[in-house]
Amino acid sequence: MGSICSGGSSEDKTANKQNKKIDNMLKKLKNNIDEEIKILLLGAGESGKSTLFKQMKLLQDGNFDEDDFQTYKNIIRQNVITQMRVLILASDQLGVPIQNTKDANVIREAKNHNEVWDEKFPQTLNTLWSDQGIQKTYDQRDTQFHLNDSSAYFFNNIERIGKTDYRPTQEDILNARVRTTGIDETEFALGDFKFTMVDVGGQRNERRKWIHCFEDVTSIIFVSSLCGYNQTLREDSSVNRMTESLNLFKEICSSPWFASSSMILFLNKTDLFKEKIKKVGINVCFSDFTGGSDFEQSVQYIKNQFLEVIKSEENDQNEKNIYPFETCAINTKNIEYIFKSVSDTILQGVIAKSGIII
Repeated sequence: MGSICSGGSSEDKTANKQNKKIDNMLKKLKNNIDEEIKILLLGAGESGKSTLFKQMKLLQDGNFDEDDFQTYKNIIRQNVITQMRVLILASDQLGVPIQNTKDANVIREAKNHNEVWDEKFPQTLNTLWSDQGIQKTYDQRDTQFHLNDSSAYFFNNIERIGKTDYRPTQEDILNARVRTTGIDETEFALGDFKFTMVDVGGQRNERRKWIHCFEDVTSIIFVSSLCGYNQTLREDSSVNRMTESLNLFKEICSSPWFASSSMILFLNKTDLFKEKIKKVGINVCFSDFTGGSDFEQSVQYIKNQFLEVIKSEENDQNEKNIYPFETCAINTKNIEYIFKSVSDTILQGVIAKSGIII
């Protein structure tokens, strides 16, 4: 009996021939690309853009550097103090009594000492986080006042954060909130191709600085927080964050500066969104939604709102495809998996523009 793999099946030969053809095409394409493929990371404030940016640096380098660990150690400790102070002040404004007034005063006064970390803070913060009044106030976040989405994560880890030998984990750094001002860039490689990712400030005053500066970008990754449906802007409490995100998305899709850029949509913070809609449905923002607290229906409805923006902006001369993804920016495996798909999408667009036919 002859070997069943002596000559290879016709399907294998066809596949090998196609793979060689694709490899040759990619080599030819690489030679035709003089500059790096540039990806612009856009979105309204607190959408999770900067977390995605940190993920790309992490996926490229394997870890954060020593300077990052020390910098974020200080940032994280400042975050927990300032966020607890927000809860204390919100409790005062809402008329919610705090039982542990002595501890509350310690955090109030920390601002007068430039928030230098004190060894008594971990116990103080732990006690306050367990306070019934603070918990009642915490439940009124988003609608009554602004609080970082990652606040509970850090409050629940305050004992570890407060240790003298504390060194942030990767998850700590990804959860840490630092407002992006100006422009930041990181470079990474996928196969033979080099990419540059650019992160820019998302608040309104920051956006005015960059909207016209990136007409040569290959692709735009637009990040929108799914949780924004019942939140308002920090810079304008009269504006809903989801509405702002949709308006910004429309502005970018219709901008002549980005007419030749492919559009990738990240609907971010799926982990927080899944828990949030159990308490507050998206019908507080979208009155015609009837899916209740169903996760899949809720995500699909929001996705459709963005797809409708693309349809409304299309005409005979301007047809733009949108590639939507559901993301959890603090989940490294999720982002690594999704970005492989995103990079394939971007390269397909580059191939199409190059005129090379497979």
